[in-house]
Amino acid sequence: MSEFETVMHRKKHRVAQNASQFLTNLRHTQNFLLAPELFSFEMNMPPVEDVIDILRRDEETRVRSPREKIKDQEGEFTRWVRNAPIEEVLEKGKFALSNFELNRFYGPNQFLHEFQDRIMIPWRTFLSQQGYTWQRCAPYIFISMSGISSTFHADYSHVLAWQIYGEKTFNGFLNPDKYAPIENIVIKGNAPRSVEVPIHDPGDVLSYKMEPGDVLWNQLLTPHWVLAGVGGPAFSINISHGGVRHRGMFLANERLLRERWQAYPDEAWVDDLRY
Repeated sequence: MSEFETVMHRKKHRVAQNASQFLTNLRHTQNFLLAPELFSFEMNMPPVEDVIDILRRDEETRVRSPREKIKDQEGEFTRWVRNAPIEEVLEKGKFALSNFELNRFYGPNQFLHEFQDRIMIPWRTFLSQQGYTWQRCAPYIFISMSGISSTFHADYSHVLAWQIYGEKTFNGFLNPDKYAPIENIVIKGNAPRSVEVPIHDPGDVLSYKMEPGDVLWNQLLTPHWVLAGVGGPAFSINISHGGVRHRGMFLANERLLRERWQAYPDEAWVDDLRY
């Protein structure tokens, strides 16, 4: 990327540096970064190789291969990731791991023993002090080996992504409605989820190259895709938020989703049962 392209790329970025800017960004649809002076996470983690070894052997961990981006089944590849020598898995493996049951690692001498005190309680306290309430605020782990990409998809949650090891590029659109109108996404079953990113104008893409320590907010029901860097595994802990209000008022996309659910109550709570 040329210097000019780099400067232009950064001009698109949205960054919340204080509580007022945080609220302003939440009222829009683009993803944005949280500046360290607004909020940052601090917690010592074991080497990413050790975390991979812990997670791959946990029965709640989902394994995804690049050939099977959407389905996650206990096939031959998954059994290899879980059971092969860790050195072989780290050297040859092209896969992603996710785990949504982090409380399994909160016990004494486990790698997330301090997680509630160091991460979740400070974050929830920050939100509460700014007048936010929620129905769900739950963490999960994503680890992707070098060069592994996610699907093109939209989440039924607001996601705060904290990059811990490695690099990844978080891609969305400057105008998400142009490629996935929110009025369509709120209809049950219409949220995009595909292996391929739709044809688009590269100038419409809003990309953030995330490095260790970076924190990004991904807006509910905004389409995006993520690509891990090539320098080693990319490890992030994400916090999924649902039912978020500020001083009693739902955030923008959340309000549209709730209006849809009110009109079609049979669709409510179906796509995300963790609320």
